[in-house]
Amino acid sequence: MNDGVGKRMSGSLIEALSLTWEMYRDAIEDIPEDHWRTGEIDYLIPSRLILHALEAADAYSSPEEFTSGYRFSIDWEAAPPERLPTKEQARIYLREVEGKTESWLGSLDDSDLLSSETELPWTGSTLLGRALYMLAHCRQHLGEVNAELRRRGLPRVKWRTIG
Repeated sequence: MNDGVGKRMSGSLIEALSLTWEMYRDAIEDIPEDHWRTGEIDYLIPSRLILHALEAADAYSSPEEFTSGYRFSIDWEAAPPERLPTKEQARIYLREVEGKTESWLGSLDDSDLLSSETELPWTGSTLLGRALYMLAHCRQHLGEVNAELRRRGLPRVKWRTIG
């Protein structure tokens, strides 16, 4: 990526998202298989929350191309647990979403990021607002995953920092 003067904000966003993707990668790796697609509270099934976060980031980075549920032919909220992505499917989708978000953000310079948001106006008034909303959304659901892991007495995903 070009870290030149015109791409400072996109570089910072990519850097922050890379930490988030690492935490999702850790979650996929570390959540025990017998907890991955199960749970007492349907909404808090780890695979469901991770699918939703990834699907939303996919949509936020390419709204004109995105169709909800396309990746696994399911509605993330309504799918029965056995239809939710396996750990391997989630790993692959995470890599795809990471690439899409980095490509989208890397194509924007600072002036682009400050341009008006027209595709997803509820995320903010600028493309920067959309990117920040995406980051916050991903981290919100990671927090839910961690709260559920704590409730189950399982190790939580460690917070990542630069360096």
